[in-house]
Amino acid sequence: MENIINRDEAKKVCVTGASGYIASWIVKLLLERGYVVHATVRNRNDETKTKHLVEMEGAKTRLHIYEANLLEEGSFDKAIHGCCAVFHTASPVLFVTPNPHVNFP
Repeated sequence: MENIINRDEAKKVCVTGASGYIASWIVKLLLERGYVVHATVRNRNDETKTKHLVEMEGAKTRLHIYEANLLEEGSFDKAIHGCCAVFHTASPVLFVTPNPHVNFP
């Protein structure tokens, strides 16, 4: 990932599904490169999903965590406002079955 930020002004970007594995690495790389990161999670009060994010270097000053729900229209509006880019890594988990082999042979 090339460093494209202006020294005088940190760029804002949004990472959806930020508590996920891939998104967490994206957040880490962006923070390391000086970006302001708007991260979305399903529940910002769930420390099992956010603790690793807030402990990242640069998070205290440049990480902002927003709650968002993929199934709610407008849910991401606040998080993406003012951002120059969005890394959309969130994915809904809508499928629950007691026996997945019945549906997926």
